[in-house]
Amino acid sequence: MTRRIIIWGLGKVGRALYEGFINSSVGVDFLILRESSKEKIDELMRVSDEIPANTGRLSLSAESCKSIWSSEEVVASPHNFFVSGDVVFAPVVDREINHIFKRCDLTGITLIHCSGATPIIAVNHAHSGVFYPLQSFLGKGEEVWDRIPVFIEGSNDGVNEILKEIALKLGVLSIEKLNSDQRAYLHLAGVFANNYTMAMAGIAKDLLTVNGLNPNWVLPILTKTAENLGQGMPWELMTGPASRADLTTIEYHRSMLENQPEMLAAYNAMAQYIINRPKDSLE
Repeated sequence: MTRRIIIWGLGKVGRALYEGFINSSVGVDFLILRESSKEKIDELMRVSDEIPANTGRLSLSAESCKSIWSSEEVVASPHNFFVSGDVVFAPVVDREINHIFKRCDLTGITLIHCSGATPIIAVNHAHSGVFYPLQSFLGKGEEVWDRIPVFIEGSNDGVNEILKEIALKLGVLSIEKLNSDQRAYLHLAGVFANNYTMAMAGIAKDLLTVNGLNPNWVLPILTKTAENLGQGMPWELMTGPASRADLTTIEYHRSMLENQPEMLAAYNAMAQYIINRPKDSLE
């Protein structure tokens, strides 16, 4: 059976997959892109042309770009594009996943999405799966897959084997099978670990900036915080007034933020959670 690898979309995850596949023995047969993606393709090709050949970096090549299908045309007539054995990765935004899967529900093909929050999609004819890399992609290339854990779920054992084989060729950090409910909690944990941590760092820099101070002064403590995260349980390593229930300092901080209601709300939420966290029940 022919197995072609197809990537639907070149967003941040799509590009990471593309470059990971190109740098491995997986290979990419076709890209499916919107017409509006042409400017992105041109830019990636321009950047690729400027990269010296000896750097080992790979981006979109002219040869790869000859194998582009229009997303609109594929959705309209999927029978004209897909053949049995195709493995289609759809690293698109969550709201588009179900539509793509339902429109392209063809016998013999395998449809894979890459979302942590979206359950595995039930289809009638195709095979279905999830390939979820727990990482924050910047969309700038050079992703190091041997630092990225991947979590898979397939509609059958055959899909799980395909996903495992591809992950192994990518050289990922680890491969785990999770069901949709488990993956949803993992995704939620990732939001706290990454998105909200970045938001806290952003607030710290904003606070310094609006008060005429150098926002880079917090970089050393951010670096140390990142190092500490790998040393043990975060709750055991936490310092600061909320961890000590130092209400005097907390009230002083609140008074400093009276003219910054959004920052004050974030500060209050975090301080109250730290103080009130049910420690014994979670140890």
